[in-house]
Amino acid sequence: MKFLKMLKAEYRAIFSDFDILLTIFGGVILYAFLYPQPYLKESVSALPVAVVDYDHSDLSREISFMLDASAQMVVDSHYLSEAAAKNAIINNKVSALIIIPKHFKRDLYLGKEPVISVGADATYFLIYGGVVQGTMRSVLTESATVQVGNLLKKSVPMVTAKMQYTPFKIEFLNTFNVSSSYINYVVPAIYILILQQTLLIGMGMLGATQGQEMREGKGGYYSSGSIVSVMGVRYLAFGLIFSLHMLFYFGFTFTLFGVPHIAKVSELMIFSGSFLIAVLSLGTFLGALLKSRVYPTPVILITSLPLVFSAGFVWPLESMPQWLIWLSSISPSTPAIQGFLRLNQMGTDFSQVIGQFGLLWMQTAVYSALAYYMLRRQRQNFSTTKPFS
Repeated sequence: MKFLKMLKAEYRAIFSDFDILLTIFGGVILYAFLYPQPYLKESVSALPVAVVDYDHSDLSREISFMLDASAQMVVDSHYLSEAAAKNAIINNKVSALIIIPKHFKRDLYLGKEPVISVGADATYFLIYGGVVQGTMRSVLTESATVQVGNLLKKSVPMVTAKMQYTPFKIEFLNTFNVSSSYINYVVPAIYILILQQTLLIGMGMLGATQGQEMREGKGGYYSSGSIVSVMGVRYLAFGLIFSLHMLFYFGFTFTLFGVPHIAKVSELMIFSGSFLIAVLSLGTFLGALLKSRVYPTPVILITSLPLVFSAGFVWPLESMPQWLIWLSSISPSTPAIQGFLRLNQMGTDFSQVIGQFGLLWMQTAVYSALAYYMLRRQRQNFSTTKPFS
């Protein structure tokens, strides 16, 4: 009965604190819909481009038409000079510049290799890749027509001409991300980090507030109950809330944004549970460690960007220094992201994430012990404990 009273008091403390509510409910819900928005348009299309045609041949006009008909681009304007086209790029009127050289048709029929220049803003990889891809498809299609036509004039059969021009075929298979979508691999990983950071901030603020009250001689259920009971109540109270958040993220929002569900539900729940209890342990430790409720938010937010890059889904782990990989492993989000992506995005067996699963439980043991130690130190410095009833 006393445990239930403590649990009720814990929920009362959570739901009476506006800052905590704003973080663990407002932040979670806001980011669930806000973060995927930039990635909803999974591929670039209708990019305005400028074409400078120095050849003025029927073939160059056909290439311009093919460029305009491609899914990636729209020929916004035809410029007479490169300088005018560059000014259009500088003024953000167009996204790229495509230059068809003089004597392009003649050189192509003579078997030479004329060069079509493409200039695009490489700071935006999607735009740059879309322009290059659309240009290559358009130009290669037209050049293939010319090359095959030259072979036919030499009385080469059509089948043979096609084989001589393209003696092989390339088939692209997108493994683990069939639609080549940013949403399918970025959003699931970021969702895990969002859940961790919001939970840590909420638990940090509550724990720091209660620690500060104890230093001021105030007490409550958090100072009179046994330390194990206080930790158990905190784990249960926040754990139930964030269990619902995880179901909302990995269930409703995944379906809403078209993220595939590959992992078995049972395996996903087991792995997610290990991640949740590891974060609960870390949050309890940070709440007892930090001296003021103003500290958790900046401390946690500062770590967000390094954790994103060190998790291995934005930048390959093989290209990172080993010390950074080891350092990032102290955060539950790192093994959780790696394991979750393998289970749900790659469809691996649970045996292949045993390393991440074990690391999460190791973190749980370490952070739980540290939390117990810090809470005991708080008790030793608190001399006005009143029995909780």
